Amino acid sequence: MTRGYVVGAYAASPTASAWDPDVEAAYLGTLAEDPRIAGFEMPWTGALHPRDEEWLFAHLPARLDVVLTDIPRVFLTITQGDEHYGLASDDEAGRVRALRDVAALRDDVHRFDDRMGRRVVRGVELHPGPRGSHASAGSLARSLRELAGWDWGGAEVLVEHSDALVPGHDPEKGFLSLGDELAAIRDAQADVGVVLNWGRSAIEFHDATRAIEHVGEARRAGLLRGYVVSGASDRVGSFDRPWADVHNAFRRSDLHPHGDPTSSSPRSCSPPCSPRSDRSPGSASSSAGSPERARSPIGSR
Repeated sequence: MTRGYVVGAYAASPTASAWDPDVEAAYLGTLAEDPRIAGFEMPWTGALHPRDEEWLFAHLPARLDVVLTDIPRVFLTITQGDEHYGLASDDEAGRVRALRDVAALRDDVHRFDDRMGRRVVRGVELHPGPRGSHASAGSLARSLRELAGWDWGGAEVLVEHSDALVPGHDPEKGFLSLGDELAAIRDAQADVGVVLNWGRSAIEFHDATRAIEHVGEARRAGLLRGYVVSGASDRVGSFDRPWADVHNAFRRSDLHPHGDPTSSSPRSCSPPCSPRSDRSPGSASSSAGSPERARSPIGSR
């Protein structure tokens, strides 16, 4: 994807609850000063910015790239009543509604690049809803076969795995299993990779020690393209209930003095989440949360 860290900065933005363009500009500008950061993950909500697209075009730091994620659009659409919406939906109308949104996202990739006068969007993270009880690998393969043939302006098309529907667990997303997603990509014969998320893997298993199992599964398939260092907790804390998808910060330590003492997240980033070269498993995205983030109007990341 891109060399260096891609930071999911919006998940910890100080303006998530109340928009302040000056504060946001200072926040992104300060992050851009860190030479380890190569880009920002940004939410696609049906638009390129949840508040002000023109502001984004004027204030995106010039040296940084962007990875767009559709999770706010997908999750809000499903939770607001369209339970059959998603690229993996076995309901054809719901699958087509999701494809129309992905087509709009594709058009926004080109629009973003055009407005910035350069290729700024390096990747697009797609989240194949709906809940697993309404979804299948076969339906996802049909969607991937179609959208992989579109012109994405050089942006890499990626499926980010969310927590799967697991018997006995209350799901956060409850989408397809990683095995089903990998099978769909193979069946579609599509140029699509997979992004994993440490926090969501831990949430799926209800076990922080098992998150690494997804890494092995995706690597064996030859499809791992990125790794999101997000967080989770197995207990009640300042963020939320146990195993909530609210991007707990790293565990409090000497390296992270303002970390979350209840977090199950690793104390620091270590392989396979260190920065790596283009398209290599291990290209990293970092997403650190805050208590305010859990109440953000943007919706779940």
